[in-house]
Amino acid sequence: MSKQVEPRCPYYGSCGGCQLQHLDYHDQLDLKTRIVREYMEQQGVAGTGVRPTIGMEDPWFYRNKVQFPIRRQNGKLQIGYFRQRSHEVVNIKECYIQDPFLTEIAQIAGKILEEREISAYDEKTGQGILRHFVGRSGAQTGELLLGIVVNGKGLPAGFTIADEIKKQERLMHRLVARHQDYPRFEERPKIVGIVQNSNTARGNVILGQYNTTLLGIPFLRERLGPFRFKVSLNSFLQVNPRQTIKLYNLIKKYAELSGTEQVVDAYAGIGTIAFWLAEKAAEVVGIEERAEAVKDANQNIALNQLTNVRMVAGQAEKEFPKNADVVVLDPPRGGCSDQALKRIVRAEPRKIIYVSCNPATLARDLTVLTKAEYRIEIIQPVDMFPQTEHVEVVVKLSR
Repeated sequence: MSKQVEPRCPYYGSCGGCQLQHLDYHDQLDLKTRIVREYMEQQGVAGTGVRPTIGMEDPWFYRNKVQFPIRRQNGKLQIGYFRQRSHEVVNIKECYIQDPFLTEIAQIAGKILEEREISAYDEKTGQGILRHFVGRSGAQTGELLLGIVVNGKGLPAGFTIADEIKKQERLMHRLVARHQDYPRFEERPKIVGIVQNSNTARGNVILGQYNTTLLGIPFLRERLGPFRFKVSLNSFLQVNPRQTIKLYNLIKKYAELSGTEQVVDAYAGIGTIAFWLAEKAAEVVGIEERAEAVKDANQNIALNQLTNVRMVAGQAEKEFPKNADVVVLDPPRGGCSDQALKRIVRAEPRKIIYVSCNPATLARDLTVLTKAEYRIEIIQPVDMFPQTEHVEVVVKLSR
């Protein structure tokens, strides 16, 4: 029987950011294991049991990224998470799952934007300028990269607004230090860049393709294990740096590389997994369709002086090589397309490591791979998203 606890966050139940704060953390982990198992059973994936979910020692304040919608409600600018099952924004002044500095600077930015009387985006009419406030933090470097997503080509007085936000850096530090529930931080993060992102498309996609640097540089620097990375606003990076190390070490362990293998990292992003495997591979080929991520990955390859990693721009369906020894799949929530899976199977890798944040599409794709004579050896959930219903899963398949 699950143990009920008092939710830590005052917004819990109204804000849609968390769903499981009312459960003891060990019960959260058990629930996520059951969720993965149920999806596997629904798709008829059999032969291997689901291992217990790997959790965190301290499952709070782990997120290195915020994406807050901005809306005008009751005459005031609101910046925070959407209310559960709605697109009404809950103005978030504190959050217990993300970097506190990002929470505080978001509220500071919101007040500056309110004073400027800039209109907020209206989903019904498609009018209004301010759509989202985005923030990223480097857990190991203390660098902050901020973004303001606008519905149009430009933010009125954008450079001045960015300068005003930067000037409030000390206030951000004081607000975090004064909060009795926040962790104590030895280092004071620094805002290294503020970027304007233009997104005029209707729908739920947060970021557009076009960025303008309003202040500083358009990326932050971060370290994961022995590697250094430049991360731009649009780049994919796991949101939980502490668990990311565990996740990538599992991938490396399951790959069982000896130094002679040709490895393909499909959906490679900025190259993080590819780098993790490069030490014990003959060559790692990363495939990524987003041009911005490929650009970042190539810069990161040079930054880390990796001579056996190369990036291919394009879709896995079209660019997957004819041969591969080991394949790592880390697709978006929608999973792999049928065409991508066919290309992968034709390459006849002896081992596939499938990483997924969506157990439903994972189970669906595993049925295709098992029909192609791949055997599931390990199904290992990893809790990348404590206090929420989401779970990451790593699956090792062999032939």
